[in-house]
Amino acid sequence: MVALLVVIILLLNLSIFYKIFTPLICALLVSYLLLPLNDYFEKVFKNRDVASVVTVLIILIPFVVLVWTTLDTLINEIAKFLESPDAFLNKILDFEEYLKNFGINISFSSQINSIIEKVESYINIETAFDLLKNISYATIYLLLFMFSTFYFLRDGRKLKEVTDTLVPAEIKEMYLKFIKELGKVLQGLFYGYVLTAVIIGILAGVTFYVLGVYFNVSYLVNYSVLLGFLIFLFSLLPILGSPMIYVPIAVVEIFSKPMLAIIILVFGVIVLTYFPAFVLTPYISEKKSEVHPLIILFSFVAGPMAFGVSGFVLGPLFLCSLVALYRVKKNEN
Repeated sequence: MVALLVVIILLLNLSIFYKIFTPLICALLVSYLLLPLNDYFEKVFKNRDVASVVTVLIILIPFVVLVWTTLDTLINEIAKFLESPDAFLNKILDFEEYLKNFGINISFSSQINSIIEKVESYINIETAFDLLKNISYATIYLLLFMFSTFYFLRDGRKLKEVTDTLVPAEIKEMYLKFIKELGKVLQGLFYGYVLTAVIIGILAGVTFYVLGVYFNVSYLVNYSVLLGFLIFLFSLLPILGSPMIYVPIAVVEIFSKPMLAIIILVFGVIVLTYFPAFVLTPYISEKKSEVHPLIILFSFVAGPMAFGVSGFVLGPLFLCSLVALYRVKKNEN
């Protein structure tokens, strides 16, 4: 009877909070994985509130810097284009002539005009309101994620005590074993995910530097470390990913140095996108979590296909829960 009452209450709460389920689950997972770091800061500062704030800032500051840098670069590039649109169009024409040497006849200028016409027809008051609404929701989700992460870090032990109290006594032992196994699996996935981002960030920085030297592109040489760091950060954001960095670079270079643009695109798609997702992350995570690479691959691919953006979190969580439950039952038998 008590178990049924608990289930009914949980379902009622889920019906109310399902729209903010994803940022809450993300905050819960991130706070759980950052607990060791938070405990370390608590020993340093002798205050759990301060430790939780510092831990959250470690996440927030790089993200804010990244967004600010990206917007600043985008605004500057748009300003340059508006100052001299003829120079941009001349580069397009030069690139079209370059492709004709290989028997490829493509009119990029007409394609660009078609895109501009579609964009102009799409822009209206309704789409502007939709854009503002989506920005508002994204801001609310981000704030909810940050504050929830802080409170989960600060009061995580109290939350665990409350959860342990609500679990019926007849299944409490299995529940505690399940949580322990789930933690091991999630830590393994997190370890593989972050280490993969570090590896491809270093690889991207070195490659951009070498390409910059070979093709005499100064910004690739001067900012290779920054570009590698941005690749690392964006690789941690599955909704965006490393294409947010290498695709704009290729677009910038395609009209002046087409061979460099093609190399960057091929390198980005194969080495920075598909190789980490299908090979590197499953391989590294398997070593730490002892979960079969195919299960890890399914968790990252099937989740978004089934649940959309939320699937990037829910997919790994559901499959990790299934693996943890299997291990508990296997140990019992």
